[in-house]
Amino acid sequence: MADNTKADRVGIIIDGCRYEVDAGENLLQACVSLGLDLPYFCWHPALGSVGSCRQCAVIQYQNDEDDSGRLVMACMIPASEGMRVSLQQETARQFRKTNIEALMTNHPHDCPVCEEGGNCHLQDMTLMSGHIKRGYPGTKRTHKNQQLGPFLNHEMNRCIACYRCVRFYRDYAGGTDLDVFGSKNHLYFGRAESGVLANPFAGNLAEICPTGVFTDKPYSRHYVRKWDLQTGAAICSNCSLGCNINVGERDGLVRRISNRYHAAINGHFLCDLGRFGYEHVNLGRRLEQPLQRNNAERATERLGAKAAKALLTEIINQNSSHQGETDNTQTKAGCIALGSARSAIENNAALLRLVGKDNFYLGVPDAQAAMLRQLCDAYSQGRVKPTSMKDIEASDAAFIIAEDISHTAPRLALTLRQMSRNAGKAKALTFGVQIWQDDAVRNLTQSLRSPLHILASHETELADVATQNLVLPLEGQLRLLRAVLALLTQTPPTETHTETQIDPDPLSGQAGEIVADLLAARRPVLICGTQSNEPELLRLCLEIAERLQARPQHDKDQTGFYGVTRHANDLFLGLIAQAQSLTPSPLGIDALLSRLADEPIETLIILETDLYRYCDKDRLDKLLDRVKQLIVIEQQLTPTAQMADLLLPASSFAESQGCWLSAEGRLQFSFAAMPAIEGRAQAWQWLSEAREQQAHTQTQTQTQTQTQTQAQDEPRGRSELIAWVAQALPALAAINAFAAPLEFKTLSPFPIARQPLRASARTAIHAGQHVREPQPPADPNSPYAYSMEGVAGFRQAQTQIISVLPADAWSPKWNSDQAGSLRTALLQSPQDSGLGLSEGPPEPGTVPAPGADPGADAQASDCWRHGICIFSQTEPGSIPVTVSAPEATTAAQSVAAQSADVLPAGVWPLAPDANRYADAELACLGDAIRAAMPEARVRLHPESADKLGLVQGDDIRLSRYPSPEDCESADVCLSCTLDAAVAREQLLVPTPVFMRLGHLARVIAGPHGTQGGEHD
Repeated sequence: MADNTKADRVGIIIDGCRYEVDAGENLLQACVSLGLDLPYFCWHPALGSVGSCRQCAVIQYQNDEDDSGRLVMACMIPASEGMRVSLQQETARQFRKTNIEALMTNHPHDCPVCEEGGNCHLQDMTLMSGHIKRGYPGTKRTHKNQQLGPFLNHEMNRCIACYRCVRFYRDYAGGTDLDVFGSKNHLYFGRAESGVLANPFAGNLAEICPTGVFTDKPYSRHYVRKWDLQTGAAICSNCSLGCNINVGERDGLVRRISNRYHAAINGHFLCDLGRFGYEHVNLGRRLEQPLQRNNAERATERLGAKAAKALLTEIINQNSSHQGETDNTQTKAGCIALGSARSAIENNAALLRLVGKDNFYLGVPDAQAAMLRQLCDAYSQGRVKPTSMKDIEASDAAFIIAEDISHTAPRLALTLRQMSRNAGKAKALTFGVQIWQDDAVRNLTQSLRSPLHILASHETELADVATQNLVLPLEGQLRLLRAVLALLTQTPPTETHTETQIDPDPLSGQAGEIVADLLAARRPVLICGTQSNEPELLRLCLEIAERLQARPQHDKDQTGFYGVTRHANDLFLGLIAQAQSLTPSPLGIDALLSRLADEPIETLIILETDLYRYCDKDRLDKLLDRVKQLIVIEQQLTPTAQMADLLLPASSFAESQGCWLSAEGRLQFSFAAMPAIEGRAQAWQWLSEAREQQAHTQTQTQTQTQTQTQAQDEPRGRSELIAWVAQALPALAAINAFAAPLEFKTLSPFPIARQPLRASARTAIHAGQHVREPQPPADPNSPYAYSMEGVAGFRQAQTQIISVLPADAWSPKWNSDQAGSLRTALLQSPQDSGLGLSEGPPEPGTVPAPGADPGADAQASDCWRHGICIFSQTEPGSIPVTVSAPEATTAAQSVAAQSADVLPAGVWPLAPDANRYADAELACLGDAIRAAMPEARVRLHPESADKLGLVQGDDIRLSRYPSPEDCESADVCLSCTLDAAVAREQLLVPTPVFMRLGHLARVIAGPHGTQGGEHD
């Protein structure tokens, strides 16, 4: 992308005023970036221009002497030096008014009952164009609507035929089951017949559509008008990408989630899991009060917050006094803890501080913990640097290794789909065609694609844009990666073809194609992750990335790498694993279970992790029965929570504020949208008081000076806890920037309003009980206010360094989510927007905060708006790390990489079959996500089915191999599906089943559960 220098700017004259805009952008884009009101429908900054709606008409003058001009569509002409145009000339204004009246001849004008009311781009543009009176007396055409699944409603009669939906769904997101039918004035946008939209980004149609044709179905079930929503800027916790979201709440319920623009991550779009995976927050069975098990009376007692904290403190103090006590046989362990990969950094840090790093177990299996430490070691040592999704989209070749990112990181898959078009865009530029001329670019490029190689255990959803799909079992994947690594190591720098190399391995040809494309690329990128649960595979990926960036023809900073992880805070657990230097391998769930089996434990604290997702029920029941006190901090009543002696309710992402570390290594802050429900609190709040009391007890016998010194070092609040994290984990030193959100208030005398100025029905919503207006709850720990008091939504970005965003507040003439997303992009710097957009002038009457230093504000706002990439400036040796020996991370998994031919009879390799909905531990509890979940099945190749004597629909029984020493492994019985897109000699099982069984399973197969043939 071109820099914003003087040479890249051109001067244009709009209605007699001269403006400077970015060279090459279209005129509509330039006008909107300048803050000028020019209506449009079909244009979208991510989709480009097609000129179908004709709504952005302006008058263009040939030169200074031309006083009549000609009518042109602003989205279809590039801005050029000296261009003279008029938006306000009467001919252009009348054309726009007449055009929108024609577009709306068949529109039902049902704004009072339409869910888009107040959030409607059509309303905005109609008002802006001056069409305020209906003049069409004829009969309107009508359509039948379709059922499109659990995420979207369909009301086709509102359509104005802008084509945005099919352009996004088919051209941008790669969907195939939505199209346009008919012609002229009888167009129909939908499926060939009713059915669930299969694309994982279908939910974006609710924002893409400028009218109410596609609306948010879960939002419909608890609908309120947009101006009645209380909104917070948050981070999505459903995967590891760290997408930015707006959480809308009213009356204690999360009503909807909308996209919050971030140029380097999610841009304008969210996956359906991120958009609809919030309903677990609203469940009636959520935990709201502390609970204590009363074994004497076989009952569960509710506790108040003070009583729960006192009991927690008592248990912790007892463990401190019993630590190291011995009985006749074994040493009693005190308090140990299991962290969580789906909980904020502060919560894990408080638990880590409480029990110590050698008693803290990571909330992931040991193999994944080892892989997370591998990633953090590589990043900390500067061997590779994680790449942003914005940079991945600009790459010109990619290699995806053993990671089904369409399910484990959907937004990244959408980014790579756009990356595959870069070769075609480069070709278009050679013909002088601008990238935003979407139809022209697609006609020129046809099927031309940038190289995209995929190595997986089955064919993925990106197969349609891939150069090469290699479907291999784990053993074959490792062989291919070793072949790629060998070619990168041995091939001379000037040689990019390997046809002359003699290699008996049949995979050498495919490896040669991969290496040739990666070496020929200017900006190649490697995508891998932890889905395989195989540290050796990740080690090879990291070494390939190192070799690739070491090639003389490659700039190290231009060679990308992205390590996908499973959970939102996995990488933070990897940093903790680095700090556990006394252990030969990271302490994961498997290590915890071994410790529970080997020694008696006084107290086990489990933070937001359901152990039953990783272990057989019978075995885990026996192990947990050995624990004297089981304390669980959880949001929902999971099977693990049901075993607790003391159960503390944790607040959800919508009620919490804190830091999250994405797979890119981007540290971001998430704000709460609503106060904590009932007795819920963040885990660090439950634990901090117990820690302080424990520290006080431990210093009772020390001298006064020692006591004072100790007390000064103990974290007594979030700021102190953040300071401790920065000291304990050097890679996270940058987290100090997020220590005090209240510093926002130094930039403005006003807080940030969570509610827009037009929030209504504040008393009527509870009119059945009372009509009084309760006082809004206070929020002393953030710059936000739970009310309308403060800086209005559409002015926040000019006075605050982070805001609710114009998309979620009532803003004159720009009310829709898409308009707010665009304006947010425009308010960012041109480099960050990714659109080449200019920053427009401030809103009339808007002035900076009194006494504010613009330079300091800009520096401070960068981390709050965009996050901090903690590994971006890492150089070798700059962060102290403890490097794990290769044999320590690979020995446990060596058996998993064996060929199926050498395994014992009846034992088969397993591979995880990821599903974006079923794998989401909390999101899958919601109705909409649960409706989209597939039935749990085993997928296998027809040839493998023949060996097992299976046909479609037969049952298959799987048990862990080898079985745990302390318990027999329970069988898992699933139906089977024959699929030729799956690798031979392996079974593809749902991820939860894979996490319990591991890489190998003993198979008993037969029709409908009877014993059948075994593999030989």
